[in-house]
Amino acid sequence: MNEKLPGDNRKLHYEAKDTVGMVLMGSEEAEVVVQMLREQRPDLTITHDQCYYSIDGWGKIEVDLAELSERLGRDIDVSDFLVVFSSYYGRVKVEEKRFGIYAELFDLEEPQSQRSEK
Repeated sequence: MNEKLPGDNRKLHYEAKDTVGMVLMGSEEAEVVVQMLREQRPDLTITHDQCYYSIDGWGKIEVDLAELSERLGRDIDVSDFLVVFSSYYGRVKVEEKRFGIYAELFDLEEPQSQRSEK
């Protein structure tokens, strides 16, 4: 256990994990995102708890906002998506029509596939 006591100058050690996740508030947008992710990433763990969807997985979770817009029949941009976005763990990267949560540090860490080849 990494416990630090007052006056203890030791550095804590944390291991990087390759898991990521997000929580969406129940809504039409969230239900469509869940449907999209179930189709695209059957390996994700998606649970529905009262009014929230919890989505967990390995490596990355990406939401294509252009596809979400098409399925909803109306334009959805990042700010619209963030209205139903409750929390996350991982590293967030936002693009114009894509929202992603990643396990890797951008530009600071080589991809997992390259690490395992060494």
